[in-house]
Amino acid sequence: MELLYPRVCPVCGERIPFRRSRCSCSDQAPQFVPPDVGDLSNDPDRLDPFTAVYYYNGSVRFDLLSLKVFGRVSCVKPFSHAMARRVAEVFPDVSFDCVTFVPMHPLDLRKRSFNQSALLAQTVAADLFIPCSALLQKVCTTQNQHTLSQTQRLENLIGAFAPTALVSPGSTVLLVDDIKTTGTTLRRCRDVLIHAGVSAVYCLACAMTDYGTLDF
Repeated sequence: MELLYPRVCPVCGERIPFRRSRCSCSDQAPQFVPPDVGDLSNDPDRLDPFTAVYYYNGSVRFDLLSLKVFGRVSCVKPFSHAMARRVAEVFPDVSFDCVTFVPMHPLDLRKRSFNQSALLAQTVAADLFIPCSALLQKVCTTQNQHTLSQTQRLENLIGAFAPTALVSPGSTVLLVDDIKTTGTTLRRCRDVLIHAGVSAVYCLACAMTDYGTLDF
């Protein structure tokens, strides 16, 4: 089957060698984000309080793209377990009432059949013994954020999210997403929750852009 239907690397677009699980471009070991990621001075879009586990490159990028593009969900639990450990490490004194996640529009969800952020959030919540609830809904379709400039990203998500009836005023919420680039999506979702009465929102991503490698 591999000879008839060769697999293509979602990172570089090249054909994955026969009988290999991934392309050589993703062989580098994952880079861990410092625990004090929320205080990175060279992050132009600092989002506090926020933390992540990995930088979005190498094998982490390959696995997250494989999850989105090919539905390879086997990486969800290892990533989620690492995310739960990071929360316990960075926010040890925070008592969370609920874990929630960045939602997808129903049409997009129907196409993909799953929400990767929801899958990550569910296991994080189970590891932390916290309920997981869909506190947000996406009420309109938008362009993919990764195809837009920073200014366009800000405009793209205006009015895109709304709270659900499950929001509990005064609660402390852990908001989960798979990747944080500029933080626009997490920021919009956080603002909606705060406006709905949530007292505090802590943001968590599996991976984030490595700002230390960029020239601003």
